[in-house]
Amino acid sequence: MTRYISLILIFIYFPVRVSAQGCADAGFCSVGAMQTGAYQDATQKEQNTVGISTAVASGEKLAWIISPQLEIKIFTPDKSYFEVKLPYHIISGNLGTNLGIGDLITTYTAPLAIKNQKLKLQYTVGTRIGLGNADDNINGKPLPMAYQLSTGTTDLILGMAANLGRYLVIAAGIQQPLIQYNRNGYFTTENRDSVKTAYYSSFNLRRRGDALLRVDARKDWKHTGIHGGALLLYHLGEDRSRLKDGTLIALPGSSGITINLNFTFYYSTAKWMLDFTLAAPVHARENRPDSLTRNAIVIPRLIFKL
Repeated sequence: MTRYISLILIFIYFPVRVSAQGCADAGFCSVGAMQTGAYQDATQKEQNTVGISTAVASGEKLAWIISPQLEIKIFTPDKSYFEVKLPYHIISGNLGTNLGIGDLITTYTAPLAIKNQKLKLQYTVGTRIGLGNADDNINGKPLPMAYQLSTGTTDLILGMAANLGRYLVIAAGIQQPLIQYNRNGYFTTENRDSVKTAYYSSFNLRRRGDALLRVDARKDWKHTGIHGGALLLYHLGEDRSRLKDGTLIALPGSSGITINLNFTFYYSTAKWMLDFTLAAPVHARENRPDSLTRNAIVIPRLIFKL
């Protein structure tokens, strides 16, 4: 047992000291056909579920993000399903603590009928609805996006996954902001006391979209399984931000690739399922003003089958 605990601590600690990168996930890699683990499995029995997950992550400048999340999954008679996910964020670091409800994600996922019985296809369509405009502050001082509860956007989510036999899943997707109402007021050159409190500038941030490619290997037994692989995220252009005079400028280095590695273990019974996910980046884009920096993340999840 001590050996396993040590491995988990190394997994969390190593990326913080060495890579200090960001997972750059705007939400779509953990929903519908694009998510990893047994919760995504197209071979699972169609069963309504309600669950709670708690993501614990180290973010920008080692701020801590704890995010309990309500997760509901409802099937239709044709084996498709709706998902609703609503998080509550607790963000604490050297600027203080901010907490509250995050953005609502709703998706619809359905199988695609094909003749090849060994190939199982699913597609997902959905949206992330920003429930705030990212203008939270502490003691009148604007907070950077790293401390905001919302992206300040409403996004379209599209994706597809293929179960290639029993041991491999490949997924691809895109998340594109449709409506931008970010009113963040943070300037790096103004709203800081020292280098330690200097975060990415994000005044009225205008975020670009993201694309993903996930490759997961998997091994499932009667009640348990292990899944793991790589997730590639590509930010589709340079984000933009406004200067004090209202000029909209591009933020150099904010486009590009992030690569994450993830591992999931689950245990399932007829009434409930417990899974545990570890993830960390090994490469990230240089400039990440959108609040999505994660050095490492641990997500336990308990799901009740209705």
